Amino acid sequence: MNQDYDVVVIGAGIAGLSAAAFISSGARVLVLERESQPAYHSSGRSASVYIEGYENPVVAALTKASGDFFRSPPAGFSDDEILHPRGGLTAAKPGEEAVLAKYIERWGPLCPSLRAADRDETLTLSPILRPESICGGAWDPTWMSIDTHALVLGYQRLLRKNGGTVVANTEITALNRTGLRWTVNTQEQTYQCDTVVNAAGSWAGSIGEMVGLSKPLTPMRRTGIILKAPDEVTSWPLVHMLSGDLYFKPESPGLMVCPGDETPTVACDAQPEELDIAIALDRFQNYTDMPIGRPMHTWAGLRTFAPDRYPILGFDKSATGFFWLAGQGGFGVQTSPEMGRLAGAIVTGKEPVPTELDANRF
Repeated sequence: MNQDYDVVVIGAGIAGLSAAAFISSGARVLVLERESQPAYHSSGRSASVYIEGYENPVVAALTKASGDFFRSPPAGFSDDEILHPRGGLTAAKPGEEAVLAKYIERWGPLCPSLRAADRDETLTLSPILRPESICGGAWDPTWMSIDTHALVLGYQRLLRKNGGTVVANTEITALNRTGLRWTVNTQEQTYQCDTVVNAAGSWAGSIGEMVGLSKPLTPMRRTGIILKAPDEVTSWPLVHMLSGDLYFKPESPGLMVCPGDETPTVACDAQPEELDIAIALDRFQNYTDMPIGRPMHTWAGLRTFAPDRYPILGFDKSATGFFWLAGQGGFGVQTSPEMGRLAGAIVTGKEPVPTELDANRF
């Protein structure tokens, strides 16, 4: 294998693969992944939805800028559609009427299809909600499900088409700046490159620390559960409680339920905690009247955030050729086309880093 590259990307999650796919259009790119397959951790455990009014205005703008790519990806990118209609319902509890009005006022300008739904319509859109638990909601028919599997494969296809390579089952053991280039040591090989892209997800902080760099990145555990549901579940929208303590959506082979937990932790192969599962089931029972049995499947994933909950992007001013692509929290999948494009443009010198995303703001 060639051991000399223009760019080595560390991490084959959605961030690393999307960046590598765009960078490789004008550079020799190698992606190194510690696990046995790409997107093993957070990217493969995402709820995978496209919501333009999400998290904050910066993330919303990145999401909206990604829309055209999702709707019309490059030729040969995927044999399947990336986006699938879902619709999103934000449900409010009695007493949250004023908060709901502010929610619609905040996101309405960015989401033209978002509108208020009265209590009857809210209960029609999600027939399992308990009438006594709901005062009304906000309905946005533009929320979409993302086929993450097709997206991950598409980025790999684009990378390979451009001559790039992914190597899995390989762990970084050392990073050193040698003269004008970086030396990347793994257990099996040593690689040389001009630029290192740190897209290691929850391990991005550890990769930075290998070369004496630090960023305030916090991995947070989130829990997912699949419950058996009626056949008509496939036509239901994603339901998100305005309070943020629960959401549920159709997910084969049933209904995915998440308690919206964000528990600070260390980078690891996250596993669900029994207490979090119990909390999720209790909330689901409080808000809905759907009978539940034993969960069909449970899991946990890590969402890694910077303090301002914006992505961290750009070359580190303290280390020539070291590029940060981290802190994509729970929105990495839905922003990946624009984040990948930006990474490619910045690495190749075609665009400056947007000020609000600049890695050197911390």
